[in-house]
Amino acid sequence: MSHTAKIRRIRVDELPIVRELAMIIWPRLYRSVVSPVQMDAILSDLFDLDTLEEDMETRGHVYWIAEVHGKPVGFLSASAESRHVSIYKVYVLADYRGAGIGKAMMQAALDHFDDARTLSLIVPKDHDHGMGFSLKSGFSFDKEVPTRVGGYDLTNYVMQKSLVETVA
Repeated sequence: MSHTAKIRRIRVDELPIVRELAMIIWPRLYRSVVSPVQMDAILSDLFDLDTLEEDMETRGHVYWIAEVHGKPVGFLSASAESRHVSIYKVYVLADYRGAGIGKAMMQAALDHFDDARTLSLIVPKDHDHGMGFSLKSGFSFDKEVPTRVGGYDLTNYVMQKSLVETVA
């Protein structure tokens, strides 16, 4: 199935779209990584509208959504510092995965932060789909980072990739 997505940067008042997508995508994607009890707490913590707004207004995160025929099907958040772009969230509805939408959103972030030299992606430990996506996208393992979300201790992997061509 071919999906041509329109990728656009969103405003703070559009963050409910991100939350709605997260409530659909996250439970299905992470059910093998976190328990149902943890799921509710983590979703509440990560995708609370106040938290998302704080991401944008105080942490410098920029959010994009992908739309197919006007329907939101995915989102990405990223920020940049010292020519390094960090991607915190990249999620696409199951029916639209594998169509290049995640990569298109990453490219939108790179186009926005156009002086970037390196790119990192946060992937929860034991999340096979996320690891597969990041490895297929040319990332390699950088480090393991313990994190506390929704009152639970989890481990994330930071995957990294250089955006600079190396000359042999």
